Amino acid sequence: MTTFSYRAYTAEGKKRSGQIDAEDRADAYRRLQRDGLFPEEIVAGSESRGHSLGRRQRRLDSDLQAIFARQLASLLSAGLPVDEVLSILREAGEGSVIDQVAARIRSHVLEGAPLSEALARGGSGYEPYVISAVRAGETSRDLPAVFETIATHLETRRTDRAALATALIYPAFVAAVSLLVCGILMVTVAPQLAAMFEATGRPLPPLTRFMLAATGWIGANAIWLIAGLAAMLIGIPILLRRADVRDRWRTFLLRLPVVGRLMTLEAASQYLRTLALVIGSRQPVVEGVKSATDVLGIGKFRKESLAVTRAIEEGASLSTALTETSFVPRIAAQLVEAGEKSARVAIMTERAAVLVETWLINDRKRLAALIDPILMMVIGGFVLTIVLSVLLPIFDMQSAIQL
Repeated sequence: MTTFSYRAYTAEGKKRSGQIDAEDRADAYRRLQRDGLFPEEIVAGSESRGHSLGRRQRRLDSDLQAIFARQLASLLSAGLPVDEVLSILREAGEGSVIDQVAARIRSHVLEGAPLSEALARGGSGYEPYVISAVRAGETSRDLPAVFETIATHLETRRTDRAALATALIYPAFVAAVSLLVCGILMVTVAPQLAAMFEATGRPLPPLTRFMLAATGWIGANAIWLIAGLAAMLIGIPILLRRADVRDRWRTFLLRLPVVGRLMTLEAASQYLRTLALVIGSRQPVVEGVKSATDVLGIGKFRKESLAVTRAIEEGASLSTALTETSFVPRIAAQLVEAGEKSARVAIMTERAAVLVETWLINDRKRLAALIDPILMMVIGGFVLTIVLSVLLPIFDMQSAIQL
């Protein structure tokens, strides 16, 4: 028996590390898998001295994830085996992050791990729903189509995020300049006006008093405000790593008007796309629903999908079970029903997925188009408030002099 040091993840995404005795690396992997863990790295005791498990591995960022998925889709569609595809990607990487990730994933595949687990253990950085989609592709034996769908989804999401970021650039620049000018006015001009009014015994306008009090409070508590902001930026991502906190946060976001609709449509598109993929590969409908359940990352939707699975096992049709969910649009369920009547369930489910994806893309485009004017209105209102707080005392003093 050999002692192996390992770093692994639980089904909830929590990181675990420790040591385990096993015959070899493959046996250690099987033992950890039986314990419900997904090993990321396993190192023999003799190797661990020169190999730090705490060393941070380079992972694929969002852009490289889309590129990597597209490369996998292209090479797998050529009929090449998985290990050879990963070897090609490793050799073509020329020392890049993709080279390193492909090498780690290939080592896990050669040890006998399926590609979905190798992606999770190899530091690919893919989210759990992507790994679940790959697992569904392994079940359906249609990995090229799965990676084609994943690549398209990641590229679309990257494009949408780029559009949102572009829409925020101009308002952010205007906001920064406006806040700088307004800050100068409140720090230099407003206190002098306050001193003049105090000397004459006249009261300042309420808006000016409020803005001076707010400016004074911010100046007195600047250190605490900066510390609180830094704590939020560091603490929130750490808290969201916990499954229970992440689920409550997503439940809260679902209640928001625009964000909730976008999250619901995204979950529906991923669910229907996975369902169509598995059913299209001649797998039973219940297996498709189970695979699609793994794609969902929101606890509420997962419970509803599990109810769909139970309903189908009890004899209900897929379309009838889907109508009981809150995230699948009714028209999508109607398309699935039409597919059941015409014996074209996979085709109609895919059309339902395309329909929901189109809605999602259009909503994201509208949101990107609306962000710019909305932010400009908010910034303009804020600037107007500060300017009025400076001008109102001047107008008040001018009227008093004329009298």
